[in-house]
Amino acid sequence: MVAARRASRRRSVLIVIVLTTVTLITLDTRNGRSGPIGAIGRAAHTVVGPVQGLVDDVAGPVSDWWHGVSDAGHLKSDNRRLRQQVAALQGKERQADLAIQDDAVLKKYLALQNSLLAKSATAQIVGRDPGNFDPTLTIDKGTESGIAVDMAVISPEGLVGRVIEVWRGGAKVRVLTDPTFAVGVQTPGHPGAPATTGAASGQVGSHDLIVQFDQGTKVAVNDVIVTSPMSTLFPPGIPVGSVATVTEQPGGTGIVATVHPFVDIGGLQYVTVLEWVPGQGPAFATTTTTSTTTSTLPGSTTSTTRAGH
Repeated sequence: MVAARRASRRRSVLIVIVLTTVTLITLDTRNGRSGPIGAIGRAAHTVVGPVQGLVDDVAGPVSDWWHGVSDAGHLKSDNRRLRQQVAALQGKERQADLAIQDDAVLKKYLALQNSLLAKSATAQIVGRDPGNFDPTLTIDKGTESGIAVDMAVISPEGLVGRVIEVWRGGAKVRVLTDPTFAVGVQTPGHPGAPATTGAASGQVGSHDLIVQFDQGTKVAVNDVIVTSPMSTLFPPGIPVGSVATVTEQPGGTGIVATVHPFVDIGGLQYVTVLEWVPGQGPAFATTTTTSTTTSTLPGSTTSTTRAGH
């Protein structure tokens, strides 16, 4: 009990000292630093200074902690809002990039249509067969656009395939890399060796075509292969691909060439269907010289040539 009374008495004395000191400091501030009150005020500052510093040292971290707790919700809200804004801006940037890419692709198809002498219809690809090799593509135009079965399908880079089914509002295209696809092709002419025709077809499990030529045919790696004038379904001179390998068959039975197509089937978004039938004449403009005829497809990776006939 005695200890409790002493502790209470000490707290009371401390409170009286603090109140007195505050009063003196106030009077000192109002009456200036001179005179007896000023001297007492300065003494009060000297006494209270260390106490005030101690209180600030204790209260400062507590105040900082309290502000951190009270502001945490606002910081989280601001952070969430900023992340949403960044995501929205990134989405708009991706949309702008896609629009620019789509515009560039459509400009190529417009140039392709301007180079054609035959009627055509450019359509968007809306479906693909499952699997890695896309044996067929579905497009969003059909009989209403003049498309019919067996019409040739191309892109600015070259041959894509042919129409195998058609209906109002859509059609199905078999692509040239499908193993059941075949097209008559022709090699370029070489010094001392004329152009030679053959049949190109797809291979199981490969994106390349295979072509069988007669023994003695002059075929070289990087030769450009185009559709043959002898083809019954395709206009002549459409770029097909470039020769990747040349192999002579055992026993002199012929030459086999693998051809890498110019068209990346998996990367296509659009195709152009040629409304062309055999006997109709050239499907697209060509530049003829004394020895070669060169197609003018705008997206071809290289000029395509064949011996003139």
